[in-house]
Amino acid sequence: MAAPLAQRLAARLRLAGAACRIELTAQLPMPHEDAWHIALGEFPGLGRWLDGNATKIALSPLDWPALQAFCDAHFPLREPVYTVLADRCEAGQAVLPGEFWSTAPLPGALALQAAPPEWALGQALLAARARLAVAESCTGGGLAARLTDLPGSSAYFDRGFVTYSNAAKIALLDVREETLARTGAVSEATALEMLRGALGHGDLAVAITGIAGPGGAAPGKPVGTVCIAWGRRGGAVAADTFHFPGDRLAVRHAAGSVALGRLLELLHGRPG
Repeated sequence: MAAPLAQRLAARLRLAGAACRIELTAQLPMPHEDAWHIALGEFPGLGRWLDGNATKIALSPLDWPALQAFCDAHFPLREPVYTVLADRCEAGQAVLPGEFWSTAPLPGALALQAAPPEWALGQALLAARARLAVAESCTGGGLAARLTDLPGSSAYFDRGFVTYSNAAKIALLDVREETLARTGAVSEATALEMLRGALGHGDLAVAITGIAGPGGAAPGKPVGTVCIAWGRRGGAVAADTFHFPGDRLAVRHAAGSVALGRLLELLHGRPG
């Protein structure tokens, strides 16, 4: 969890013109006097390391308001930054798989600033007093993990289904055998049926099914093909097919981010 959060913070600092470096370590390094040092998380001897030095700061990787306040106070941006959660974005800077930042309000862009999409979605669900259910296949519960890593997520996250096999999709989400036989597990039709099964347990839901690799490709469905469906109980539902580049970890992370983005668009009243 620490690595993608550090990457996000570093991207935010670079947009403000700051040179920065990420170090994943169990021990805090000796600081350079002419640079800021940000400790994300708990470390042995953290209090002694801080020692009243104004250029050293400890922040919780889960406290995005504090991280945003720090960035705004010490590394302000000249213009707003927008996030596009998609499988590609030619005009944006790739921050993490499936996420691109741009200073231009591109179609589908969201003003998330430094916060990750799972934090932004949690805040939106709280404001809407809505509960969420997720149905996952190729992401293997990764989306549910990202959402429930955040403290307070029990207020809006109801449950997650990890239906990796076809049998699980049928038994837990009422996906029809004929749909799987006709279109396959990786299809918008299957994603929509997974979604409808999950919507029985949440005000909103999202479903993900795909081929994360490195094997599993089929004719017309290369590695990185992911179908995502999203919608609101009693309202409209939608599905789309994406093609994510990269290795297995990148495809899974990107699929989760794009799923979060579609839910954010839905809550903000914009079409997915």
